[in-house]
Amino acid sequence: MSMKISNGVSLGNIWSIVITLMALAVLWGTNQSKLAYVEEELEELSIGKADKNVVEVQLEAISSDIAEIKEMVKELK
Repeated sequence: MSMKISNGVSLGNIWSIVITLMALAVLWGTNQSKLAYVEEELEELSIGKADKNVVEVQLEAISSDIAEIKEMVKELK
């Protein structure tokens, strides 16, 4: 026993449309929060890359210092 509204649209059809719209709204909200999370992670990665570049420069400087010290030690022998 279903209630019919004009033109053969039943109350069940209306509920189906409402529930579908609610599900789409929840899905959209979930995707927005996931996008915000991904953006935050990408920002952290870009900061991490900057730190990595600083470490690489410092490592190169230390490596050149070690090479110079090795040459000094060879000269002392």
